[in-house]
Amino acid sequence: KAADPLFENEEEYKEFTERHSKDKVERGDISEATDGVYIGIDAGSTTLKCAVIDGKGRLLHSVYKPNSGNPVPLVLDFLRQLYKDNPDIKVLGSASTGYGEEIIKNAFGVDIGIVETVAHFYAAKYFRPEVDFILDIGGQDIKCFKVRNNAIDSIMLNEACSSGCG
Repeated sequence: KAADPLFENEEEYKEFTERHSKDKVERGDISEATDGVYIGIDAGSTTLKCAVIDGKGRLLHSVYKPNSGNPVPLVLDFLRQLYKDNPDIKVLGSASTGYGEEIIKNAFGVDIGIVETVAHFYAAKYFRPEVDFILDIGGQDIKCFKVRNNAIDSIMLNEACSSGCG
């Protein structure tokens, strides 16, 4: 038997999209970030995500692309372009996460590495302080986190590395 549809009708779908459209990242203009910026790099198993935010948490610039199994040259390109376009930019801090967390941290002198599950938890709490479940469908695995008493209580991970989950 085929799985049941995600939405029974158009009204359910509209309700879903309206509910999810409320949680948006505030954006800003990188040229106005005179107080400095923070850089976050997620070197995942299949993709690279880089974000530049200001002290108010506004997203000023981002990149999302396949990493071809080697995120280092892509991060280098990202940083070169960032400094070329914004020569006076002041980076106040940086963090990396994902499968390539350590290589990026060491290759570029990133300030801190953060475990991916913790990064997802902080992000989910930002939008939904009462979050109680997080599902991360990544390029190499799928992780399910249960949250209880404002902390990750348990993590379930698919057993086999299944390239291309995401």
